Amino acid sequence: MGESVYILGDEDRRKFARLIAAAWADEEIKARYERRPRPMLAEFGIAYPEGVVTPPLPDRPAGEFDVEELESAAGGSLGSASSVSSIGGSALTAWTVGSSGS
Repeated sequence: MGESVYILGDEDRRKFARLIAAAWADEEIKARYERRPRPMLAEFGIAYPEGVVTPPLPDRPAGEFDVEELESAAGGSLGSASSVSSIGGSALTAWTVGSSGS
């Protein structure tokens, strides 16, 4: 049987965008998320269901970014694959739209 998929709502996508930005800016936050993602999701105000695999943090893209751009891409529109992939790579795209990514 396949894994369950959980799609974040707009507000939770913005919160996850803040978590991603924090992890990109601070290696300790990234390490904490990689060790125990559920407490980090809760710390950023995201109630993530038990029994569903937590989303991976995407690699930081080259260049500069700001939280507002990341939030906009994560939830300002419908979080389309094109807007998300431009800031997060295939891992976030795959998780957001529920495809396999590559």
